[in-house]
Amino acid sequence: MDHSIIFRREGSYGGFPVLVPLADGRLSVGLPVAPFHDHYGIGDWVVLVSADEGVTWTETDDPGVPHTWPGSSPRERYDRLATVLHDGTFLCVGTVGWEVWKADRKSEAEALGYAARPHPADNTRIVVGGSRLFVQRSTDGGETWSRREWSVPGIKHLTSFPRHAILEDGTLLVTVYGITPESKRHNWVLRSTDQGETWRFISMGAPESADGSESTLLEVSPGRVLCHTRNEDGELLERWSDDGGLTWTYPVLTTLLGFPPHLLKLADGRILCSYGYRREPMGIRVVVSEDDGQTWSDPIILREDGGTPCSLRENPPSGTADIGYPISSQLPNGDIFTAYYITLEDGVTHSAATRWKV
Repeated sequence: MDHSIIFRREGSYGGFPVLVPLADGRLSVGLPVAPFHDHYGIGDWVVLVSADEGVTWTETDDPGVPHTWPGSSPRERYDRLATVLHDGTFLCVGTVGWEVWKADRKSEAEALGYAARPHPADNTRIVVGGSRLFVQRSTDGGETWSRREWSVPGIKHLTSFPRHAILEDGTLLVTVYGITPESKRHNWVLRSTDQGETWRFISMGAPESADGSESTLLEVSPGRVLCHTRNEDGELLERWSDDGGLTWTYPVLTTLLGFPPHLLKLADGRILCSYGYRREPMGIRVVVSEDDGQTWSDPIILREDGGTPCSLRENPPSGTADIGYPISSQLPNGDIFTAYYITLEDGVTHSAATRWKV
């Protein structure tokens, strides 16, 4: 295993890297970077590319890299699905997510039923989570964009999560979770079967007893989609769809301890599940399935040197760790490149990667 740094800046929180391989062979990463402990993704948005399979990284504003496409908030750019369709159309879809408002608008946010929380570094502002979905398109290479938004009633806030799926038949699936006014979590997918022209917001039917949030999707065979979901009790939840994401099974608990997950189909047909492990020794782990996600191998440990809270946190609770959120990609020679964030003993939360073989 070969560990490397993607982005590290003293005095900054540089976590939650979104790894996406580009059509030209480069790797791209987008991540929020803030001078304070930031789990809302409200800091600056940094985009990097690597032309040498993750050995070195360079910041970029190249419009050919979907991470650079505009958005209404840094969090929106983090969570969305951003892709180029077959006809060359640029498409972004997801939730607006957490936004920064002036503190005197708190009553307005509450009247709308939104979640409103203190800003982590500015008492004149608040962080507001609304319930807006959006679709954004460009047909001229990103010069101009059209945009539609919808609000979902009865939800405190909605958050998409960058573990989406494009199925073999072109169906687009975007994973979304939200908090109800009763503080219950629920899961949905945004689904399109016509290249993003129209969308349906579909409940995944999560029961109240399943405290699920961040999900990852993978088509294991034509029309058959596996979903793994973060569960606050520790074990990942599992759902299946046999009709391309239109309907879903009742979720069940797996024996995989960690969160949140990422699913990847390897070139040889095996399935890889990567996840953060927040029990001692904290780090990054993966498991492999040779039967389309029915059973999983024993964990493979990529890192176990995490467990340090970010130095920018004030009075972190016991057991707090700024680590996890891995995304894996397979390189042309078969190696796996897994990106994640981690905090070592120096307290600087940064984005890193491990290149390894399975």
